[in-house]
Amino acid sequence: MAKIFDPEFIVLWYSKFSAMKKLLFLISLCFLNHSFAQPYMPIVSSDHAWSIDVRDGFVGAVSTVQITLGAEVIINSNTYTEVLYNGTHQGCYLREENGELYAYEDSVGDILILDMNLEIGDTFAPPSHCIVISGNFFLFDLQVVDVYMDNIAGEDRKVIELETPLGVPEYWIEGIGSTSAIGTGLYEFDNVTFLACYKDNGVITFFNGASSCDNTTLNLPEYLRDDIVLAPNPVTDVSILQLPSELNIDTIRILDIAGRMVSEETITKNYMTINAMDYAAGIYFYQVLSEDNVIKTERFVIR
Repeated sequence: MAKIFDPEFIVLWYSKFSAMKKLLFLISLCFLNHSFAQPYMPIVSSDHAWSIDVRDGFVGAVSTVQITLGAEVIINSNTYTEVLYNGTHQGCYLREENGELYAYEDSVGDILILDMNLEIGDTFAPPSHCIVISGNFFLFDLQVVDVYMDNIAGEDRKVIELETPLGVPEYWIEGIGSTSAIGTGLYEFDNVTFLACYKDNGVITFFNGASSCDNTTLNLPEYLRDDIVLAPNPVTDVSILQLPSELNIDTIRILDIAGRMVSEETITKNYMTINAMDYAAGIYFYQVLSEDNVIKTERFVIR
């Protein structure tokens, strides 16, 4: 006797249907598929929190802003949620509707800052908005280059990949927001923002090479940070990471693109070698530390 899940049995069984029954059967399958489809996961939720790194001069000092959500309020007949910066409300609100994320502040009004309905080839003109900092400067619009599903933070989520002015992709993730700053990130000459970690009911997921939810760096002279340089970058053979002796650097961590630690090395000299043969090709981050304080985090590429 044929098994119920035998493909040949199913084909034979289906072939005996009349045309009308076949049509009704296919409609019912579509209905069931739609009925059991995963519901959209909202970004704005009281269980969610974000840590946003604001990096000075792209490779300089980092200050981390802790973002949580406060009370709901009604503004112009719309329901918004307060945005709290390090526990304090500063006049910024969020609302979400049909996959679109809006920010509101009194001086600007309602602004679309992220749209999970975009498709490949669509463009998005990033506005100035109140998440982290206002006055965003962009060289050009962001363009959608890919849309796909991925398992992130324990859930299958829709991901939109966008091309940015810096050449480093920005990702919009269902239920989390942008990998830059919840909504579209900050790209100025002097500052850039990155999502360091996302919390859902206290469960942490790291992004952009972060290994901590607070990456605020020591208040050191900028010229000393600028002297921490990996060259050549990309790494195709052996590259040298220069480490100024004035900074008393004692540890170097290498992280992958997902923020997982690849290696940690104790440093006793003013340089470190990075050999391409020791890593798979891809994007990595090095973290420079002194007495457990992160001095600098920077991206590099292995080819």
